Amino acid sequence: MDESLKKVERSRADKITEVLRKYTAILEEISFFLSADVYRFMNDEAMMINRALLANQRAIAKLFFNLMKSELKTELSHRLKWQDRVRDWKFIQKNYVVHSFREFMANEEIQNPPTVKTEMENMITDQILLSERRLEFLQHLGYDREQEQRKIEFFLELMRDLTTKYTHNVQCMMKIRIQYEMVQQKCLAEVQLCKVSIIALRILGRIVGNNFEELAKQNEQNCRNLYSYFKEAMGLWDVHQLKLSQQEGELQKKLDECRWKQDNSIQV
Repeated sequence: MDESLKKVERSRADKITEVLRKYTAILEEISFFLSADVYRFMNDEAMMINRALLANQRAIAKLFFNLMKSELKTELSHRLKWQDRVRDWKFIQKNYVVHSFREFMANEEIQNPPTVKTEMENMITDQILLSERRLEFLQHLGYDREQEQRKIEFFLELMRDLTTKYTHNVQCMMKIRIQYEMVQQKCLAEVQLCKVSIIALRILGRIVGNNFEELAKQNEQNCRNLYSYFKEAMGLWDVHQLKLSQQEGELQKKLDECRWKQDNSIQV
């Protein structure tokens, strides 16, 4: 937009120059005024127009400055809002991770694993059967010597059964332990997943922070460039004002000399 406005101003200045030259020639042809008066009049008009053009350029520069200032303020506002949104998002994500882990730990499959429950029920059933056989053995015990051989055989069979049941109980306990270890592994995997999620949030926050630092450096450089630009523009304005004043004085002096010579020529 700045270049477009400058282009329009240059085009308008060229058109004004053409108009001034055209009407200067017309006034000289009419010869109602002396050439010196015509040039002095046109010079005054040109000086006023130059001041107006410089004022327009200064207004364009000020407009550009205000737009840049507004854009920087908008970017700063967006940055602050974005930081708030990132902080809120991280807080929500952290709460979601904690809530998900609590729900996972409160799950019935974790608190009371079905496989462990099945193994426990099987072991209890076997223990009940073993207790019943023991009770049956005790009920058949007596002091009758005729049944002594049968009692010995029954006792040996019971011992074999006890050994088998003991081995079975050990196996059941091993199965229960394995099931609990599997549940523990699930819990550890969930903990690791939560840790990864939290670490990812920290890494994301660090990346966003680095990006904002880079953006802040760019904005700072833009502000410095903008300040330098307007400092040069103000210096250029002062130089133009000084040169215009000098040229106006020199032109006025030349016009006075031309008018004096013209008056002398007329008198002669």
